[in-house]
Amino acid sequence: SLQKIKELKGIEKKDNKIRIGAMVTSQEIISSPLINQYLPALAEAARTMASYQIRSLATIGGNISSAVPSADLPPSLIAAEASIELQCFESSRQVALSHFFRGPRETICRRGELVTSILVPLPLPKTGISYQKFALREANALAVASVASRLTLKRGKIDKATIVLGAVAPIPMLALRASRFLCGKKPSDNIFEKAASMAKEEGKPISDMRGSMWFRKELIHVLTLRALSQALRRAQG
Repeated sequence: SLQKIKELKGIEKKDNKIRIGAMVTSQEIISSPLINQYLPALAEAARTMASYQIRSLATIGGNISSAVPSADLPPSLIAAEASIELQCFESSRQVALSHFFRGPRETICRRGELVTSILVPLPLPKTGISYQKFALREANALAVASVASRLTLKRGKIDKATIVLGAVAPIPMLALRASRFLCGKKPSDNIFEKAASMAKEEGKPISDMRGSMWFRKELIHVLTLRALSQALRRAQG
């Protein structure tokens, strides 16, 4: 067990980043003043996970390194440009979380490497991030589809945009075309509608017992609209 290794625990602000130890539980994320101040979307994602009992044991490192396509925490972390710290006996390295996943339950971890922490840059001024999820019931349910979005405003226009899709591809995927489309434009319902349609086409869902490919694509559209709208409100606020 890794439970008693202090270096793998704790949430702290350091060098313009928030460091989250790999053994930090989902419940600790939810109750962290730092997370709620700077990364409320991550707290929202953690709050949608499973039950209180499971959230009190499940860790952020486990949620990420299990590489399950429907995991709740990676999309909002990728939208926040998080990196992950990997360590072995000989060395340590940092990797952008967006490059960490290779496929379902497959990561770039080498033999003997351990996920030690997640590093998230403090958001730029006028930045908002939102996480939206659809599940078949309110608790203890995996995401049928999820979307995290990030908007940074500058002089009334979208200076930077990121849309991340969860549970609709083998790995959490960046909707690159939709994200690029938003950059440089003044936010509006019409612009968000076009971006959501693009994200819908970029998703690569499958059909299974929780939803058909068609249903998941429709969810991408709806959840992208919701995520962009909430991200905009937070950026403006």
